[in-house]
Amino acid sequence: MSGARIQPPIVGGALWAAVMTRENSMCGCTGECGKRHADTQGRCDRHDGLIVAPRDLSVALVVAVGLGPADLTTWCERCHRPARSAALKTTGTERAERYESESLF
Repeated sequence: MSGARIQPPIVGGALWAAVMTRENSMCGCTGECGKRHADTQGRCDRHDGLIVAPRDLSVALVVAVGLGPADLTTWCERCHRPARSAALKTTGTERAERYESESLF
């Protein structure tokens, strides 16, 4: 990992820090993105571009904001997008999720 320190978000910093600490500031993907991560014992080893998001990426945003640390993990950008897309396709919520994110009322 580079010498740059990852900064917590302005809101939810304690929750973010708890998840980052538990995951050792590494991506928590274990293949949900479609990659086996075989060369890293089944888990993505990226440290950069991390976000904290639900383990179950089919969870609606309105539900996700209320989740606790046990239901959250870290994701790198390379794993998050394909894993989320796969989760939404599997649950059939892709269209509803897209509509929800584009509309305020």
